[in-house]
Amino acid sequence: GHPDLLVVLDPPCPGLLDTCFALRNAWQFMDDLTGNWRIASAMLDWAAETIEQSYRATLGALPVEPDVIVYGDDLGFQSGMYLSDLDFRNFLFPRMQTLFARLRRMTGSAICFHSCGAIRSIVEDLANLDVEILNLDFYAKNMIMPEVRRSIPEAAILHAPVNLAAIGEAVREDNQATLALLACELATAMPAIAAPIDNIISPESLEANVHGAAFVRALSAQDLVVLRDLGPVRSIIENARRSALVAGSAAVTGEEFPIGLLETGRAAGNEPDVVPLAVAGGRLN
Repeated sequence: GHPDLLVVLDPPCPGLLDTCFALRNAWQFMDDLTGNWRIASAMLDWAAETIEQSYRATLGALPVEPDVIVYGDDLGFQSGMYLSDLDFRNFLFPRMQTLFARLRRMTGSAICFHSCGAIRSIVEDLANLDVEILNLDFYAKNMIMPEVRRSIPEAAILHAPVNLAAIGEAVREDNQATLALLACELATAMPAIAAPIDNIISPESLEANVHGAAFVRALSAQDLVVLRDLGPVRSIIENARRSALVAGSAAVTGEEFPIGLLETGRAAGNEPDVVPLAVAGGRLN
């Protein structure tokens, strides 16, 4: 009902590795990869088919094609990868290539790949999956944003490469040093989408992200080129901060978007109850 908004499909199920971890236990599955690779391969094949079916069913049930679909698979923790690079490329990557090729045949939507963790050594592999958007964890070890930016195609979009709330807090506190640092990082990350890096869980967090977004909107394309090529320019930073300060407070209007029906109770031998499914959503005004 809002043609000015993008439609984004969150993952209808976990990714390949997350699914296998959930079914087999993370430590057991990693042991399977080295000691019982046939079981590991069978589980990954099953996971790939299940994920494909989940996206197909969800996309088929939507009234319109989404603008963006998200695939999420946490491939690492804060200090390293769950799997070795070799195991990733032998077991996961070929199945990801197949899965993403099938997603391409299902929909013309842009694809956003999300992964947490220190996955610097395989970022180029993920970019080679021909996804339009990468949402990565730049707080993890060795995930240095300028290095990641240089290692992926120029057209690849980084989602939330800087902390938008930190920009907003620096606007409020008149912290010129932080604003200069984050603005230059954002300019280096382009093309990028400035967005919250985590859930918004409080009015204070909401306010900080709103002011951060207002600061970013005040930066023109030419401003970003100057910041990327020359570094922080005081007049650009101050003008953007003044624009952000006059941004109004955020207000969220609650809305509910129906997405389908779910039958419950049939497995227990009862007459099924039909329960409407809805996503509780809201629009930021």
